[in-house]
Amino acid sequence: MYDVTSTYLEGNGFELGKYGYNRDNKKGKTQIVFGLLCSAKGCPIAVEVFEGNTSDCATLSGQIEKVRKGWGIENVVWVSDRGILTNSKIKELVKPIEGLVEHQFCFEG
Repeated sequence: MYDVTSTYLEGNGFELGKYGYNRDNKKGKTQIVFGLLCSAKGCPIAVEVFEGNTSDCATLSGQIEKVRKGWGIENVVWVSDRGILTNSKIKELVKPIEGLVEHQFCFEG
């Protein structure tokens, strides 16, 4: 499982702090974006911090490379939301990831 979120910053001087889409509705604040990789059991296994103006979907390719080449794991089931797995990102990844056939949206309620 992979998810991305952001948090705003107070103060100055943080190199990765940038203005971007702010989930906290804190206008005028810089922020950082971070992605969290979890195991199938939901246990955190890696986190990476990005500049605050990084889009969710722009973080995915690096995480796939980390898992496939850095850790030597080829067969992975990726679970993410629409902010990360956009239609254009899926088209970009179809060839590099064998077994990526389609994505499905699941809703409760």
